[in-house]
Amino acid sequence: MKRNKSKKRNDTKNVAVKPCQPTPEQKRLNAEWERLTRFQKYYDKIGEIQKTDLEQQFHAVINFIHDLMAEEEWFFENTPYPFQFHWSRIVLLAGLTTRYLRQLALSNNHNAIDALADITVEMTETLTELLTSESQAAKENAKLIAAINSVKGISKRVVESNAEIMQRVAHDIPYWPMLRFLNTAANSKKQFQRIAQELKLGSDCPINVSEKSNYNLEVPTNSFVWKCLRHFQQVHWHIRHDFRSSGYGHVDGPAKTFEEAVEGIILTKLESPPARRPGIGGMIKREDIPIYKASYELKPLTKSTAKDWADKAIMPYVCSKYSDFSKIPEFSGSLKRSSVKTRGEQRREIRRDILRSLISMARK
Repeated sequence: MKRNKSKKRNDTKNVAVKPCQPTPEQKRLNAEWERLTRFQKYYDKIGEIQKTDLEQQFHAVINFIHDLMAEEEWFFENTPYPFQFHWSRIVLLAGLTTRYLRQLALSNNHNAIDALADITVEMTETLTELLTSESQAAKENAKLIAAINSVKGISKRVVESNAEIMQRVAHDIPYWPMLRFLNTAANSKKQFQRIAQELKLGSDCPINVSEKSNYNLEVPTNSFVWKCLRHFQQVHWHIRHDFRSSGYGHVDGPAKTFEEAVEGIILTKLESPPARRPGIGGMIKREDIPIYKASYELKPLTKSTAKDWADKAIMPYVCSKYSDFSKIPEFSGSLKRSSVKTRGEQRREIRRDILRSLISMARK
C-alpha cells in the first residue's frame, strides 16, 4: 500500500527546526572580527545619535547656510561696492569646515579624502581662473570705481587685482597650487612665472625661493624643517600683530610685554560648556615662551644664521614637542645608526640633519 504523500508533508510542519549554531572556530573569528573592527560599537553610536535631534539640527544648519548665501547674493546685487569688503559669514564657515575636512582626511576617512580631492581640484581651477582672467563681476567693479573716481571731492579709489589680494598668503610660502597635466605640452612654465611674479611669491618666505636653489621639500628632513619654520613664521605673525594692535588680554591697546603678545596663542584646554566642544586651543605651550622669545629676536634665516636657528629655535622646539625622538619618522634613518643609543646621541644626530637642511634651504 502506497504511503500518503500529503500526510507526509503535513507531518513535517510539526518538526522543530534547530537553529544553526556557529562552530567554535566561527565564534572565534566573529569575536576577533569585532575586536579588530569595533562595528558593534560603531552601530551602537549610530543608534544613539538617531535617538537625538542631531539629524534635525544638521538639516537646519544646511538650510541656514542656504539662507546666509541668499543674504550674500542680496549684498552683491544691491550694494556691489561695499560687498567687496564685506566680512562674509560663509567665508568663516568655509574656514572652519575645511579645517575639519583636513582633519578627517588625515584620520583616513575615505569619504573625506575623496571630497578633499574633488574640492581641491575645483578650487585650484577657480584660483587659476581668478589669476588668469577677469570675471564679469570684476569688470563691473572696475567701472563702478571709475565712476566714483570721476566725482570731484571724493578721494580716489584703486582697483585691486586678484593677485594683489592674494599676496598676503603668497608672500610667506615658496609654492603655489596650479593645475598640472599629464600632457606636458599643456604645462606652462611661463604662466607660472608670470603668476608668481604678480603674487610676489615667497617674498617674505624664510627659505630661499630663487630658481637657483637646489633643495627639495620632498626630502623628509627638509619637509620637517620647513614645517618647523612655518610654525615659527605663524607664531611670529601673531606676536607682531599683538605688538601693533589690541588683542586677547590687552583689549585697550597693543601688548606692552612679550608675555602679553603671546597670551592669546597659549595652548589652553577648552571645557564644554562654555566652549561649543571640548578640546585644545592655541599654538604654543606656556613653558615654551622662552623658545619663541629667543626665535622672535633671531635675524632672518641665512646660511650664516642657520646654526642660531637650529640651536635657539628648532632644536628646543623639537625637544619640547617630542619626548620620544623615535616618534619622528623623518629621522628614523638617522636614529638607526649603530652609534646612536641614548637620547643625547639621538639629539646630536637630529641636530646635524636639521642644520644640514637649514643650510641647504637658507638664503645666502
